[in-house]
Amino acid sequence: MTEALSVDSLHVSYFTQNGLVPALRNVSLSISSNEILGLVGESGSGKSTMAQAVMRLLKPDTATVDGRILVEGQDLYQLTPEQLRLARWRDIAMVFQSSMNALNPVLSIQEHFTDTMRAHLPDISEAEILKRTADLLGQVRLDPAVARNYAHELSGGMRQRVVIALALALDPQVLLMDEPTTALDVVVQRSILDEIAALQRSRKLAVLFISHDFSLVSGLANRIAVMYAGEIMEITDRGMAIEDVSEHHPYTQGLMRAAPRLIGSKVNIEGIPGEPPDMSQVPPGCPFYDRCPLRLPMCRTTPLPVKTGRVYIRCHAIPDPVSEKAVAHGV
Repeated sequence: MTEALSVDSLHVSYFTQNGLVPALRNVSLSISSNEILGLVGESGSGKSTMAQAVMRLLKPDTATVDGRILVEGQDLYQLTPEQLRLARWRDIAMVFQSSMNALNPVLSIQEHFTDTMRAHLPDISEAEILKRTADLLGQVRLDPAVARNYAHELSGGMRQRVVIALALALDPQVLLMDEPTTALDVVVQRSILDEIAALQRSRKLAVLFISHDFSLVSGLANRIAVMYAGEIMEITDRGMAIEDVSEHHPYTQGLMRAAPRLIGSKVNIEGIPGEPPDMSQVPPGCPFYDRCPLRLPMCRTTPLPVKTGRVYIRCHAIPDPVSEKAVAHGV
């Protein structure tokens, strides 16, 4: 399979009053064409920083970025500002977490589409813009008449559909989605997820879907990357994600058990004790050490093993059965 998005040895640190504080540490992953990779983890684990770094949205005066990010073989960090402007939305696009903040309140929905298309296709006709807008809105199950509305006149679910349609306006090969259903009720959330899956299949998109909800992602993604304290702890595939919980990284186990489960007549939720580490003082060993129920003495000081590939577990306490199982799952 073709790698539509490849992230290689990505390091991101933010400038603070106390010096540089790491947010992402040696992150590597890839997404093939026609694949959804879920990225899960608690708040503060580095998921949104990952999306912003991939889109090259982090300003040089706020953060340092090292590593390579390739979209269809093109290194985004080697592009000139004009080349980068053209690559965004044409090659890679993003659906942001808050649809209301992503839309300009003084522009109609049609004006959003018009501005986006004209910025990349200056010779496009007004008739073609209107046609494309209607087609895109239809693909996300919105009446084309919505184009006349403003963001405040639409419901949260409708606004999110508009943002998704805008992200697809120039037929990108890679789509980043940063918690796109967080503020929506469960019924609308399910509808949006179904539409994302349908659009991904029909357009053969490579999608990075970011969420804190492991159960939500496991029902959508082909593979799931688990991030903690700016590192990838595990990458598993959908089939393995619903098998024996104990075969996963201890942090992944915690995320899986944190999903609400109905036991008898009661809903059971298990939290993960403790708090994530202070990123300005990350321990030399496993960053999950203080919260891990399976920790070994070596976990405090011995760095996690470096792993590559489509599926793996980085842990001293849990053997890596994933590589063998991946063959059976066709990964």
